[in-house]
Amino acid sequence: MKAFAAELRGSFERAVRLVDEAAEIMPLRPADRAYRGVLLMKAGHTREAHRALAALRHELSDSDDPNLRYLRHFCTHQLSLLTPGSGQWGYEAKQARLIECSRVLKRRFPMTTVDEIHVRIKPRE
Repeated sequence: MKAFAAELRGSFERAVRLVDEAAEIMPLRPADRAYRGVLLMKAGHTREAHRALAALRHELSDSDDPNLRYLRHFCTHQLSLLTPGSGQWGYEAKQARLIECSRVLKRRFPMTTVDEIHVRIKPRE
């Protein structure tokens, strides 16, 4: 909760430190590791974020659990955002949308599809 509060204040470095301190006490769950990757991106640590998200994606690659499958798509989505010109994020968001997993997980790690972007764009008058 402290990391989340730090993130809300824009203190991304502090939020990463708090998550890392929690990891010293007990291993982080996959969702918390994905959150750490997002915090690393927000803090500007793109290489470390890339390594963390790629490692988690690889770890989740064989999972049949719907929540872990969603997180795998989320990791690939985020990695795509780190790659200039990659449109993979749209595909991952669309695939993840089809997974029946925890609503809390989908709210915590949202992904927008290309179709949703087009719906939200208002035409000029």
